[in-house]
Amino acid sequence: MPDLRTPSDHGQGVDETYRMPRAVRAAQFIAVLMALVGILCTASSGWLLGSSSAIQTAIPFIPAWLLGLVALTFQSEGQSVRIGAILLAVLNMLWTVPSITDGHPPGPLGPITSLVLIVLLFRREARDWFEPSGW
Repeated sequence: MPDLRTPSDHGQGVDETYRMPRAVRAAQFIAVLMALVGILCTASSGWLLGSSSAIQTAIPFIPAWLLGLVALTFQSEGQSVRIGAILLAVLNMLWTVPSITDGHPPGPLGPITSLVLIVLLFRREARDWFEPSGW
């Protein structure tokens, strides 16, 4: 299996195997987007309703922010990054379920995006991407 992280220059630039698979790129995009939605919701709540409302809005987004930070490391090697992201997505899913019944952000967006992330990171191409190159 070719190393997916090191470009091989054959006179044509970067090898196609260096590109992050679509499933991993989509998972990274969704995780970072959800973290940005959390920042936007928290900032808006603080600006419109005050700091106590901002804190209440921020609490359900804590796992999403952690997941966004982990998603920024998807260029790294090792299954621990992928497994950590999956576990944070499960935590985010469970953590945000109460916001659906309470009518607060992120509502159903939290569990849905978490489920999509889990499915994307369980795909074969995602497992292959995070596999250490020496294995």
